[in-house]
Amino acid sequence: MKLKNTSTLGWITAAVVTVALIVQMRHGQEEAKHAIQSENTAPVSVTTTVVRQSEVGRYLDATGTVQPEFEATIATRIQGRVLEVLAREGDRVRKGQPLVRLDSRDLNAAVQQADANVNAATVGWQNSRVAADMEEKTSQARVGQAEAQVAVAEAALQSAQARMRLVETGPRKQERAQAGLAVTQAKAALDLADSNHKRMQTLYDKGAIARQQLDTYRMQADVARAQYETALQSQSIAEEGSRQEEIESAREGVRQAKAALAQAVAGLQQAKAGVLQARMRKAEIRSAGAQVGQAQAASRIARVSRDYATLVAPFDGVITRRLADPGVMALPGSPLMIIHGGRKRLESIVPESALGTIRKGMSVPVSLNALKGTVLDGVVSEIAPQGDTASRTFKVKIDLPENAAVRSGMYGMARFRTGTSQAITVPETAVWQREGLNYVYVVGDDNRARLRLITVGPSSNGYVSALSGLAVGEKVIISDTELVTDGAAVTAREG
Repeated sequence: MKLKNTSTLGWITAAVVTVALIVQMRHGQEEAKHAIQSENTAPVSVTTTVVRQSEVGRYLDATGTVQPEFEATIATRIQGRVLEVLAREGDRVRKGQPLVRLDSRDLNAAVQQADANVNAATVGWQNSRVAADMEEKTSQARVGQAEAQVAVAEAALQSAQARMRLVETGPRKQERAQAGLAVTQAKAALDLADSNHKRMQTLYDKGAIARQQLDTYRMQADVARAQYETALQSQSIAEEGSRQEEIESAREGVRQAKAALAQAVAGLQQAKAGVLQARMRKAEIRSAGAQVGQAQAASRIARVSRDYATLVAPFDGVITRRLADPGVMALPGSPLMIIHGGRKRLESIVPESALGTIRKGMSVPVSLNALKGTVLDGVVSEIAPQGDTASRTFKVKIDLPENAAVRSGMYGMARFRTGTSQAITVPETAVWQREGLNYVYVVGDDNRARLRLITVGPSSNGYVSALSGLAVGEKVIISDTELVTDGAAVTAREG
């Protein structure tokens, strides 16, 4: 195995030596040919310059791809059939401009149904408010009426108890006098109550007072009449004396009065319970109001869903891809269009060692392969805050000037200035190329042009740096190089 490797290395060495000899022989033949020609031709008048060392910029060339500032995929949030596609690839669109319309007939029906639900819920809420208000007022009136009935029953009970005591004890002279006085007072009170009731009746008939007020005065008249009749009976008993039947009757009257009072109290409690129930209807009103809110929310949701049927441009831009045609069924999330907006940017990758010299707002020349010979003035707009941990590189975005020829996806290169250094420089006109190699003509002390192979570096302001092949102080031809051959005699003038 070792002998085989040695043999192979020998063959390779022999081949390299052979090629070198052939090249040297051919170069020697050409030099001899040029020397013969040079001896037979007149010197060529050329312009020369002295090779000098100067300060040149150091640059980092970073490749990248042109990308838009904004990119959005237009997709639907609902399922529907595409009715219209309103933009084509390459069309410029404005923010909010309709791009795609879906079939929205079922969505329109949903909006109408939601609006009808809102109206129905609103009517139910209003009706519950009116019913609760009426029920509360009616319950309060019943409470007032029940309180008046309780008062009448209490007065009747007191009258019955007084009559029973009077019947059981029998009348005295003073009691008969008091009974007569009581009749007189009760008659006066009855006349006054009747007069007030009649006056209130007249006002009620004219609509000046409420029914509740009229009922109050009517009950006051009834109470006065009952008291008057009681007073008459008490006067009669006082004058005639009590009998056993009258005593039993008086006791029965007391029992009936107590029963009537208990019934009146129960009616009052029932009326108050009605007031509480009416107040509880406020909770029903709140529930009806909440239903109105729910219906309104459903209506808004239906409208939002209907709005989803029209897809609009999220920003000013250009349609780069159209992915749907009328008639297809669009599913939620399925892309229909792609839009690019904002300025074009070259997104390049630079090593972390260059971040110290790259800053936001820095001017950077950019050349694109598709725009040969055109150098664009770019500006660094964004430096990625986090780099790739594997390659230790960072993404730098460079804003490009407005240019209709610049399109997303183009390949280009940005040249970042990273500093300066001392280098040997010559004018770019002194350098010429042949078969991918760089050459210059150096004029020696014998005033003959000698072909020199050099390695070039970055160029700037019309000068190119020579990395190898030249020394400071040498003279190089910077004009009419196409008339000069290797070894030709020249007449040099300083440029």
